Amino acid sequence: MKINTDSADGRFEDINTDEENPHDQLPSPDEYKANMQGGQTSTMRDNPQDGNDEHDLPTVDEYKSNMSFRDQEERPKSRAGLWTFLCLLLLLIIITAIAVPLALRGKAKKSPDASSGGSTFTGSNTGDIITSSPVFRPTRPPTRPPTAYDLPRKDLGKKYLTDFGIADPAALADPLSPQAKALEWIANEDEFKIEIPNPLEGVSGKSYADSRFTERWSLAVFYYSTGGDAWRYRLKFMQPIDHCDWFDRFVDPRGTIIRQGVTECKKSEEYPESGDKVTRIEISNNNMIGNVPTEIENFSYLETWITPFNAELTTTSSLDPFIKLAGSLTHLELQYCKIAGAIPDTMGSMSSLSFLGLGNNLLTGSIPDSFFGLSELVVLGLDDNLLESDIANFAKFTKMQKMYIEDNLIIGEITEAVVNGWQEMVDLDASVNRLVGSLPANLFSMSSLEVIDVHGNDFIGKIPAVGGVHENMFFFAVQDNSLTGNLPESVNNLVNLKHLDITANKMTLPFPSTMGQLTNLVSLYTGINGFTDHPVPEFLTNMTGLRELSMKQNSLTGEIPAYLGGMTELQVLDLDFNKLNGTIPEELGQLFQVDTLMLNRNFLTGTIPTSFFGLIDLDVLLLDGNELTGDATIVCNNPAVNTTAFSADCGGETPEISCSCCTICCQDSDPDCNNLDWRINLDGIWEYDFQRVVYSFSQEVLPSEAKQDYVDNDDRRL
Repeated sequence: MKINTDSADGRFEDINTDEENPHDQLPSPDEYKANMQGGQTSTMRDNPQDGNDEHDLPTVDEYKSNMSFRDQEERPKSRAGLWTFLCLLLLLIIITAIAVPLALRGKAKKSPDASSGGSTFTGSNTGDIITSSPVFRPTRPPTRPPTAYDLPRKDLGKKYLTDFGIADPAALADPLSPQAKALEWIANEDEFKIEIPNPLEGVSGKSYADSRFTERWSLAVFYYSTGGDAWRYRLKFMQPIDHCDWFDRFVDPRGTIIRQGVTECKKSEEYPESGDKVTRIEISNNNMIGNVPTEIENFSYLETWITPFNAELTTTSSLDPFIKLAGSLTHLELQYCKIAGAIPDTMGSMSSLSFLGLGNNLLTGSIPDSFFGLSELVVLGLDDNLLESDIANFAKFTKMQKMYIEDNLIIGEITEAVVNGWQEMVDLDASVNRLVGSLPANLFSMSSLEVIDVHGNDFIGKIPAVGGVHENMFFFAVQDNSLTGNLPESVNNLVNLKHLDITANKMTLPFPSTMGQLTNLVSLYTGINGFTDHPVPEFLTNMTGLRELSMKQNSLTGEIPAYLGGMTELQVLDLDFNKLNGTIPEELGQLFQVDTLMLNRNFLTGTIPTSFFGLIDLDVLLLDGNELTGDATIVCNNPAVNTTAFSADCGGETPEISCSCCTICCQDSDPDCNNLDWRINLDGIWEYDFQRVVYSFSQEVLPSEAKQDYVDNDDRRL
C-alpha cells in the first residue's frame, strides 16, 4: 500500500508500507541462544545506548555470521544466556522505537541483501557499510518501486499533459498538430531537456498543470500554430536555452532599443520556488500566420501580450484564450491582425485590463454591456472595425486617457454629461462614426486633452469657445462634418496647437483676428468650405513653421503671395481649385522640401519658373487647368526629380505646355481630365503618435460640371 503524505515543504512523498522492516530479520532470543557456543567468547563493542559494561552486544557482522535458519545443535543453557536474552530484548525495543518512526518518514533504506537474511545500513551520503551498532542517521527516502511514470520521456510528457487536462489526447495523437509537434520537440529534440514534473511528487504552483514544462511546451505550440518556421525573425524560439531568454533586441525608428519575443519573466510571489514564469510576450510585425492557440491560457502569470501588425494572425475562438487569463492579464494588443466575430460577453470578466488594443480587425456586432464594466481601462483601441454602440456608454470609462474608437458604427451625441465622464482624457478619436448633434459647450474642459479628432461624423452648429488657456492640446480635427459659423476668437487659447483641420464643412469667413497667434501650427487645412472670395490671408506670414498648408477650394483670389516661398519647412502646398491669377512666383522654387505642390484648377498665366529646377523632392506636381504656356523642360530635364503624378495642359494637337515627362496631359476642352478630389488623407494613427511616412490622396472623381460650375460663378470668366 502507498500513502501520500504532505511533507514539510508542501510536496507529496511516497511511503511504501508493504516492505519488510529491515530490523525484523534479527534472530529471536531462542535462535540467538541456540547459536551461542558454550564458553565461546567474541569481540564485543559497547552499546552506546545501553551503558552496561558487563553485557555488550555483538556487532552487525557478528550477527550476520552467527545467524542461521537451519537446524542447529542444541546448546546448553547458562546463566549468561539469560542475561544475553534480556539485553537482546532491550536492544530490540530500542531499535524498534527508533527505526519505525524513521521508516514512516522515509528516512531508512532497506539493505540490498536483506532478502538473504542479513541487514546492512548505508549512510545518506557515502553508502558505506556500518560495522558498528547503527546510530540511525537520516538517510535517503526508500526507493519507490516502478510506477506508470517510469516511462520514456515522450510517453511521460504525454501522460503528464493528458493526466492534468493540459492537452487534448486527440491533438497529441495527430502527428501533424501543433500540440503533437511541440511534444515531439520538447521530448526528443530540445537539448535543454527541461524536467517533466512527476505528479506523484507534486508540483509547486497554482496546480499540477502550472509548471515551467507546461509553459515551454505551450510556447512551442504557439510557435507551430503561427507558422514559426516562416516568421520574419525567429527570436531564439526553440533554442536549447531557457525559454525566458527567447528574445532578440532591435532598434526602432526612434533609435530606442526594444526587445521582441518572451521579453519578461518573474517569480510568483505566491510560489517563488516554482521558478521564473512568463509574464510578457511581445512579437510585432513578424509574419505570424494562423491561430493563437488555446494553450496560451497555460501562461498563468501572463500580464502583457503584444502581437500587432500580424495581418494573418487570428484566434481559434474569438478572444476566449485571452479571456481565460482574466486574473493576470493587464495589457492586450492585437491590432492589425485578423480577429473576427463579436466581442464576447465574457470579456467583461477581464477586470484587470488597463490597456486593450483590438483596432483594425474584423470585429462586428454590438459591444456587450459587460464590456463597459472594464473600469480599469486607461487605453482603448477599437478602431477600424464594424462595432456598434451608443457613445454614451463610453462615458463609463472614467479612468480613460486614450480612446481610439474611430471607423465604427457608433451612434449618439457627445453631450456635456459624456464629457464629464472623460476628465482624464488625453487622446480622443471618435472620427468616422455616426455621431450627431452639436459639439458640447464643455468640450475643452478636459484639461489633459491633447487630441480631439471627431472628423467624418454629422456634427452641426459652431465650434465651441475655448474657455481659458489650454496648453496641452496640439491636434484638433473636425473635417467632414456639417459645422457652420466660423472659428471662435478664443482659438488662440490653444497656444500649442500644431494641427488644425476644418476642411469640408459649411463654415464661413472671416477668420478670427487672433488666428495669427497660432504660431506653433505645423498643419493647417481650411479647404472646401462656404467661404466667399478673399485673398490669401495675411496671418500666414506668422506661421513660418508650417509643413502642410491646404486651402483647396477656398475661393482664394488675387496672386500667389511671394512670402509663401519663405516657408521653407513646407512639404505640402495645396492651392487647388481656387481663383488665383497672375504668374507663379519664382520664390516658390525655394521650397526645397516640398513633396506635394498643387496649383491646378486656377487662372495662372506665364511659364513654369526656372527656379523649379531646385524642387528635387517633388512627388506630386499639378499644374493643369490654368493658362500656363511654354514647356516643362526645367522639370523633365532634372535627373533628381522623379514625380509619380505630374499634370499639365499638354494634351491635344496644340498643347499649351510641352511636357515630355508628364503623367497626366489635359486640355481645356476636356472637363473630365484630372477631375479628381485630390484631398490628402489625414486620418491619423494615434496609437503611434500620428506617423505618416507618405501622403495618400482621395481618388474620388468629381462631377464633370464641377469645374464649369465653379468658374461660371466667377465674373471674370463671364
